[in-house]
Amino acid sequence: MLNDLLIQSTDSPNNPQEELMDREEFQNTVDAANLGDTDKLLELQKLLDEHPEIWNQLGDLSKHAVMSLVRMIAGENRCLHESIIRSVQQLTLDLSESQQPTTVERLLISGVVCAWLEVQLAIAKSTALGEESLRRSRFHLKLRESANRRFESSVRALQQYRIREVKLVRLKGKIAAEVQARQADYNHVLASEYPWLEERTVLGE
Repeated sequence: MLNDLLIQSTDSPNNPQEELMDREEFQNTVDAANLGDTDKLLELQKLLDEHPEIWNQLGDLSKHAVMSLVRMIAGENRCLHESIIRSVQQLTLDLSESQQPTTVERLLISGVVCAWLEVQLAIAKSTALGEESLRRSRFHLKLRESANRRFESSVRALQQYRIREVKLVRLKGKIAAEVQARQADYNHVLASEYPWLEERTVLGE
């Protein structure tokens, strides 16, 4: 993942032209910080603060989870590995109803994708048992059932979220119509009569 980072930051808030250290130097800094070098740790913290594009990539836990599952499914088969990654990217796009989903929606979509991969992994493991013992067969069957339940739960959570969002849009439309009829200020009515709705709007949910 480190090899995918850009050598030069083009959107640094402090200095758009500020150059990043090269990959080898960056890796050396990380290694030294991991070994307990306090000065290198402070240097690493400063670098991450100045270049959020680094921690945005390396700190994406959803991406780490997806890649771990992909590696477990594909093993050493690089063609299968790359194909699954593209399949995951397409599934993520298909699940996104807009080009800019909310933070909550992105998390829910990620949950669906991870759960779907867990199901595929459980199926692959159970079908590869061959002449395994009955106990192992039952264990893998329970894994499949558990993975399926998590997948179904994640899909329901995404569906329920979108249903609530539709209801909120309709409610906002109704409020806007009432405000217009009363010749009142929309933001004032929202803040005084629907503070919970204003808070959701501010949070971008």
